[in-house]
Amino acid sequence: MNWTPYRVRHWFLRNFCHVRIGRDSSIAMGCFVTGDFISIGNNTVINRFTYLDGRVSLTIGNNVNISHYTLIQTLTHDPQNPDFVCLTKPVVIEDHVWIGARSTICPGVRICEGAVVGAGSVVTRDVAPYTIVAGVPARFIKPRSRELRYRSRYFPFFDTDIQ
Repeated sequence: MNWTPYRVRHWFLRNFCHVRIGRDSSIAMGCFVTGDFISIGNNTVINRFTYLDGRVSLTIGNNVNISHYTLIQTLTHDPQNPDFVCLTKPVVIEDHVWIGARSTICPGVRICEGAVVGAGSVVTRDVAPYTIVAGVPARFIKPRSRELRYRSRYFPFFDTDIQ
């Protein structure tokens, strides 16, 4: 869906993919959405080329910013199992989280309120509230201010940053 207006794209995602999308939230062009278990809060921005894996519960809160090329997975495999069984692990991203470009969120992770994930990070464990993490694997860098008042809203035209 790289060319459709937001209203059409969101209508399709709500009605055919069963994605719950909150008020003033945007899912940009070029995102890959799979599964029936995705819930997105209000004022949340899912930027271009993000992969949302909703085959198991993927919950994204309010005022969340997910940057370009982010990968969010809810399924994995057990590499030690002789049958390579599939493991289902829900992902929760709480309010006021910012995920930097090209980050990977692994199955079973909870990113708590106000946290920041630095660009290119691989998040393999839960992220504490109001902390900044970065790296591969993501590790604590420093605390984040708790004085967050912003509301996310981003609806650029076509495939540009022009609003």
